[in-house]
Amino acid sequence: MEGNNSRFPVTLDHATIVSLGSRLPPSLGVLGRLQALLGDADADVDDIVELVNIDPALTFQVIKLANSALYGLRSRCESLDEAVSRVGFGDIHQIVGLAVSRHAFQGELPVYDIAGGRLWENAVAVGTLNAEFAALAGGDARAAYATGLLRSIGKVVVNNFAPQVVYPGEARAPSAHAWEKAQHGVSAAEISAVLLDHWRFSPETVGSVCAHHAPEEQREFAGAAARLHLACGVVVGWGCTLPGESADWRVDPAMFERAGISPEEIPGAVERAHARFVACSMLEWSHAA
Repeated sequence: MEGNNSRFPVTLDHATIVSLGSRLPPSLGVLGRLQALLGDADADVDDIVELVNIDPALTFQVIKLANSALYGLRSRCESLDEAVSRVGFGDIHQIVGLAVSRHAFQGELPVYDIAGGRLWENAVAVGTLNAEFAALAGGDARAAYATGLLRSIGKVVVNNFAPQVVYPGEARAPSAHAWEKAQHGVSAAEISAVLLDHWRFSPETVGSVCAHHAPEEQREFAGAAARLHLACGVVVGWGCTLPGESADWRVDPAMFERAGISPEEIPGAVERAHARFVACSMLEWSHAA
């Protein structure tokens, strides 16, 4: 099988990526539309409820998460309307993000030897820390959270597209990013960017995901790409990094400068994000749809 990996690359083109993306959970598109809706000053609770209600399973999970200890409500919410009203617009975006990413990332990825739930843990860690970094730099923390959550959706597409082409591990291919490019003509990050654009996420989200392995090559969204790069690098120490990624990240002064944040601000942001990540990782999902 490994010989086939190197001799017969299987190319993924744009149309195939979009087609494979249509088979992913429809709630992924809901998160992009929610992000745009929350940026509309005229949006109200009814608009958000109508959007989330498109997916009954997502509705159930949102109510369940709103009632979890993570949000500390004194009494239970019985409906989506009540959940949105009581947790507020900011937290409802976080809740929907947790539920959407959990649904998309809960399965195993045999191509990368990623166990069930590991991709979700990495997504939550990176998303939470990326939001903190964006806040420090005066950026859009909400968009940064979604960016970190969904940056690896391309790995799910690679896994589903060519399950016979298996990543050989870091000993033989230290960078999964480079291996993806060699095998499929496109990286998982680039696949993610194509789908995020298709789902109408913001240009900054699309651009930063596409370029976060090499932020210095991005002009328009270099700061956002660098912050995502740093978030990926820092969470390596949290025990939830993904195979073939550890060597890709540079957590150094040059990257801090490109990201628009000072090294002195990093410890506080990391501490806050890690506490949030730990709380999220302990959520009870056994009754979630």
